[in-house]
Amino acid sequence: MPAAFNIYDLYKIMFDNKIILIYQGVFDQEMIKSVISMTEKKLIQDNTDENLRKKLFNIMVEGLQNICKHQLDIDSTENNPFLIISSDVDSFDVVTGNLIANDKIGIVKEKIDYVNSLNKDELKEYYKKARLNSVISSVGGAGLGFIDMVRKSGNPLEYKFYDLGTDFSFFIQKTKVGNSN
Repeated sequence: MPAAFNIYDLYKIMFDNKIILIYQGVFDQEMIKSVISMTEKKLIQDNTDENLRKKLFNIMVEGLQNICKHQLDIDSTENNPFLIISSDVDSFDVVTGNLIANDKIGIVKEKIDYVNSLNKDELKEYYKKARLNSVISSVGGAGLGFIDMVRKSGNPLEYKFYDLGTDFSFFIQKTKVGNSN
């Protein structure tokens, strides 16, 4: 650990930003269960509204499954996927990050932008069509995750790709989950 690093500074950043969970590392089904269990205990302890908890869990599961299904098997701990959950007075932010091959960025961007452009009724219809026409991909997904996240959260997905100067970029996605949605 660098000498200038101060654990209290990290704690203060987490406290000031109301971060309730940070995980960085390899994602698998056991890790997902543990993260959900820890989060559930924290939300119950904080008397978080049950409807808001359900929305949050749905968004968390979608985000975690996306990482689990699409994480790249690259021998590097420098760019491991991560999950951050932070809270506000009446909402939560679920932020995920993972490597993505540069040749996949256009497809992901197009999907998110399209889903973000739909109103509530259009989104519902698109979800129905996608479910009827879905084909399970080689990684086990049917392409419904982004649609479901926007539907359940009631908010557009925020995202950014960070170019790493290689064949990969780092993809960060944020979903705001609140009771007013």
